[in-house]
Amino acid sequence: MAGGHPKTVTARDLAPQPPPKSGVATPSPFVFRDVAAAAGLSFLHHSPLSEQRHTHLTYGSGLGWFDYDRDGWPDLYCAQGTTYRPGLPAGEAPPDADPSDLLFLNQQNGTFVDVTQAAGLVEAVYSMGVASADYDNDGFPDLCVTGYDENVLYRNNGDGTFSKQTLPEGQSPGRLSSSCAWADIDADGNVDLYIANYARLGPEPENYPLCTHTEGGKTLYIDCHPCMLQALPDTLYRNGPDGRFEDVSVKAGVTAPSARCGLGVIAADLDEDGDVDLYVSNDTTPNFLWENQGDGTLVDRGVMAGTAYNGYGACEAGMSLEAADFTGDGRFDLFVTNFFHETNTFYRNEGGLLFSDVTSATGLGAPSKLRLGFGTVGLDFDRDTFLDLFVANGHVHDRLHEINRDEPFAQLPLLFHNERGVRFSDVSAGSGRYFTEPHVGRGAAAADFDRDGAADMAVNHLNGQAALLRNETEPAGGWLQIELIGTSSNRSGIGAVLAIDLGRQQLVRTRQAGTGYCSCGEERLLIGVGDAKIVKSVSIRWPSGLRESWNDLPVNSFQQLVEGTGHRSPLAPREESRSSPSPQTL
Repeated sequence: MAGGHPKTVTARDLAPQPPPKSGVATPSPFVFRDVAAAAGLSFLHHSPLSEQRHTHLTYGSGLGWFDYDRDGWPDLYCAQGTTYRPGLPAGEAPPDADPSDLLFLNQQNGTFVDVTQAAGLVEAVYSMGVASADYDNDGFPDLCVTGYDENVLYRNNGDGTFSKQTLPEGQSPGRLSSSCAWADIDADGNVDLYIANYARLGPEPENYPLCTHTEGGKTLYIDCHPCMLQALPDTLYRNGPDGRFEDVSVKAGVTAPSARCGLGVIAADLDEDGDVDLYVSNDTTPNFLWENQGDGTLVDRGVMAGTAYNGYGACEAGMSLEAADFTGDGRFDLFVTNFFHETNTFYRNEGGLLFSDVTSATGLGAPSKLRLGFGTVGLDFDRDTFLDLFVANGHVHDRLHEINRDEPFAQLPLLFHNERGVRFSDVSAGSGRYFTEPHVGRGAAAADFDRDGAADMAVNHLNGQAALLRNETEPAGGWLQIELIGTSSNRSGIGAVLAIDLGRQQLVRTRQAGTGYCSCGEERLLIGVGDAKIVKSVSIRWPSGLRESWNDLPVNSFQQLVEGTGHRSPLAPREESRSSPSPQTL
């Protein structure tokens, strides 16, 4: 089993190191260093590829940051794969059991220890997606983990242990679920759960779809194209006031369109109407944009919004995504990673639930053409107030070289610097050793794991060691970290929209729970404030509809903002009617 106790760590092990010497000047403003070994983060992903290349074995897993023990330091949950053993019931371990998912406790100094067994989380299943939220509003973050055959909830008991909870149809042999996200769809103060489902793969071995490709007189088993699979509708669970979950997929309209192979899901208020919408990246079929109707139902507006296809009207193999204000205009844009020989796609939010594909114009097209993008992170890595982009890359086909296809399995990651909301510069090559070595990248998620005010990242790799990328960038400015505590809203503050007034500039951020590919960033919002000497105000629109602000916050500080304790702002008539929402019936 991967994991175990970390070796003794010295200050020198974790201290920033100078970049390697080179005859070429480094063009990147970023410096990242993989400190996983020094920090005691020992996680080896286990997904042995079968001779027949069973599809789910190639997709790998995500990871998630969350402060499960509420000590103020983010801990890390790493989702694990398993060997494919046909006919073995979900959750039943064979005599030679595969390694489990692992939970790593942050020891309040940026080093980690494996506490999986003590936490009651040892379970050898094929896990895919991870997303954390305090779904029962008791002050301790809980966990959803999706995967092959089974999706589960782990309720945080508040004493360092977890209890496995049952979702309706949580176990469904042969079903492959991918990303998941928490959002209060019906505005009742309880976060609901959206799970993207990929396909039905089996469960009987004779029903598991296997695919081959013949070229140049040679036939290979390969991962199946989605058109050869039985796609499954996504699932929406309503979280009731008693903490029980109800499958409301049909009532909410999630099953109305034809089923598609979903891989990524993210929640944000994309139309600026005060409730949370959802965007889902689908594999080779049109992406969903679920507009929240305000009554607990969702309608797919992807085609009308311009986000179902790319700017050329083509479907792409959507993998991972981010929703954030990359352009600095106060609206949440969308970024989607796609397949090899496609480009990643950047949709600029034009307002009114209309988006434009500006991938090429922003410099994000060409560098991604010969990559297969999985996990992505959008954060301000140098604290200049503009959100940058990281993409973990890696193919799903490992044998293409045998038929002379120049599509490598392991690929170089990408790192983009946001040039003031207008263009992105590919600065990967000069950003540290990790970016000069190919990886089979999968899930990626961000947290300030060492509490130095900089956004770090963890990356999961298919059949490889997880990376912990410490941000050692020379910052362009100060920082603000914010933790939200909802009272009338859900306790995690998920879905809240923040406007940060820096005087000459205003930033807009949102609290999300489930991002990228099968992954989840930490609860705190990490905000770069540039050269501002003080944050004039942070104004919050809570999911309950309440608007309030906190003024004159110091730079380089952590702020815990509790709903109802700020300076209340007047509400527009539409918002006044929403300020004390009653639960909607789904």
